[in-house]
Amino acid sequence: MRSHFLLLSLLAASLLAAVTVHAQTYVFAGDSITDGGWGASGGRGIPTAQRNLTDLNHLYGHSYMMLVASDWQSTYPATGLTFHNRGLSGDTLTGLAARWDDDVLALKPDVLSILIGVNDSAAEQDVKAWEAAYRSLLSRTKKALPGCKLVLCTPFLAPVGRFGTREDFPARSARVARMADAVRELAAEFQATLVPFDELFASLPAGATPTWWIWDGIHPTAAGHRRMADLWERTVGAPAAGQPVLPPSSSKVVNEEEAPARVTVSLPGGKAPAAPAGPYEATWESIAAHYRVPEWFEDAKFGIFMHWGVYTVPAAGSEWYPKHMYNGMLKYHTEKWGNPKDFGYKDFIPLFRAEKFDPAAWAALFEEAGAKYAILTAEHHDGFAMYDSDLTEWDAVDKGPHRDLLGDLARAVRERGMKFGVSNHRIENWDFMYPAGTKEHDLFDPAYAGLYGPPQKPSPIGSAMGPGKDAEGRPAHPQSDAFLEEWLARAEEIVDKYQPDLYYFDNGVNSRSLDPWKLRFAQYYYNSAAQWGKSVSIQTKSDAYLAGSIKDYERESRAPKEIETPYWQVDDPIGHKFGYVEGLQLQKSGNVIRSLVENISKGGNLCLNISPKADGTIPDDQQAVLRAVGAWLRVNGEAVYGSRTWSTFGEGDAWRFTCKGPKTVYAFALGGERPAIRALGLRSGRVRSVEQLGGGAVRFRQSPDALTLEVPAGQQEKITVFKITLR
Repeated sequence: MRSHFLLLSLLAASLLAAVTVHAQTYVFAGDSITDGGWGASGGRGIPTAQRNLTDLNHLYGHSYMMLVASDWQSTYPATGLTFHNRGLSGDTLTGLAARWDDDVLALKPDVLSILIGVNDSAAEQDVKAWEAAYRSLLSRTKKALPGCKLVLCTPFLAPVGRFGTREDFPARSARVARMADAVRELAAEFQATLVPFDELFASLPAGATPTWWIWDGIHPTAAGHRRMADLWERTVGAPAAGQPVLPPSSSKVVNEEEAPARVTVSLPGGKAPAAPAGPYEATWESIAAHYRVPEWFEDAKFGIFMHWGVYTVPAAGSEWYPKHMYNGMLKYHTEKWGNPKDFGYKDFIPLFRAEKFDPAAWAALFEEAGAKYAILTAEHHDGFAMYDSDLTEWDAVDKGPHRDLLGDLARAVRERGMKFGVSNHRIENWDFMYPAGTKEHDLFDPAYAGLYGPPQKPSPIGSAMGPGKDAEGRPAHPQSDAFLEEWLARAEEIVDKYQPDLYYFDNGVNSRSLDPWKLRFAQYYYNSAAQWGKSVSIQTKSDAYLAGSIKDYERESRAPKEIETPYWQVDDPIGHKFGYVEGLQLQKSGNVIRSLVENISKGGNLCLNISPKADGTIPDDQQAVLRAVGAWLRVNGEAVYGSRTWSTFGEGDAWRFTCKGPKTVYAFALGGERPAIRALGLRSGRVRSVEQLGGGAVRFRQSPDALTLEVPAGQQEKITVFKITLR
């Protein structure tokens, strides 16, 4: 895949003769695909005025819109481009129209990009009426903003993942196709630029695993969003109608310099240590034969994830600040902290003191919240180790806090009877911080190579975020073998020093070309655990591991919508970012509880990410959410911990179910209404008793077709649980 800055540079060069428009304000409107999962975590149901979607924290993330914003603001830093994300998870055309004046027209965009339709396709739809409503929206826009350039993106659906295998997929796919055709007609009618995302996902690379690009049929992976951003930039850069919407012709890529060679540690024989003896070999067949999801994990249901590191010192943008400060947030960083050649990311490390860090208090809070395991970032994309490493001086013991943050927390968590895991994002560090936005930086200074790398120039193969492809379409990765051996050695070091119960890797390990190193790590970790006498597991996304891993879904909006096996997990942030930022907007405790119930009813866990501050404190508002979740679990935990999926996950928006054995069913009432439970009619077995957890016995009526509970309507946003015992 060609790097975005090369692509944009070639586009600009090919269009220098065109008349250009200096479009200062871009607005992207749509649903969760644009939103990038943010709406569910921080904005669903909150009025526009309170959502603060204009800040940098919302702008920079993983969706195609966010990538376009980062690409163009870093590539054309002198043009003053402004981007607004107006995606909202779960939105439909009707919902978009309802917030149109406040969320779109009030911003007076020069360029307006719209992607909507996939949620509308969930039910039978009069596509002509849908097209008429869309036309009305565009007419309103052109009347209010006659100079606005329209970019219409086609909705899409792919025959992969949970949506692609549903019985209703053919009908839904046909509706989406008709909507995409309607968008094409509207684009021609309004002389708008058309971005054919449906064609993009209909023409995946030959031999590619489709779920690398769009994991569930609706939501693209990080790699899929990268392709969407490339297509959007390429198409909008040379629109079929109207003037090209490009930055001024004088703009160019600020920095395309080649980075110095990557510096790696010296390893004996150039290899990471070999795995200890044990039952596991470094093959998928061996791992599949011996691996089982730990039973304790299936029992645990609820865990805590923590994104905590040096990036919490600037507390701006996101946990990706170390990348953005040299790119899209260059102007912000320079004004706030200084020129990055004088104040680089390394200069935040002495300010990362964690002086108020109390691991015992953290562990007590996690226990009070009802969590059964906790995962800390051992190392994020920035390359700073939060543990005591013998392979780098850029760690929390030698610099910054001067204490083993990971080790101290591991001990405190385990003293409370919880399991402890780590997340490792180092593989992404290869090119993560490459400075496309400036030539004035400290990243290539050899004195800091142990921290920075230095970051390599993104390759045509693809970035280290993975997965990549070579010119023939075969799986490929940009990292050198020496870097990957060091990555493996550092991953093994964490295994040896901390014996983690869970080991989480991010998207960077997804490529099949990395299998030799991933398999060696699995062999090392699982054979080590066999010697410890512990049941442990790797956690990864997509199909990074073909066996031997718990599949993780990043953000609740991507969670399975039906019962799915093998067992899985969602990691979802308590706020709209994973790492702490000023103004972090939090989920309500009721939303967290709902996510937990949704997941356990379908065969998965919820691992809720919290965002500690640089001083080592967990903000009071985050603590309040955790304590509220814990209070609910103290009443209803019987239905959660140790439960398993029942014959069906739920009924409509009213009920969700779990069970313990063949005779005990737990029914979670999601809202105020408690309709009869169709799955518990006499045909399913005779009910002996019903009890409300935290309440008492409940009167009921059971007919051949349903079970009716004689209880008053509950509070709309409070989930209550009924224990139903069968004869």
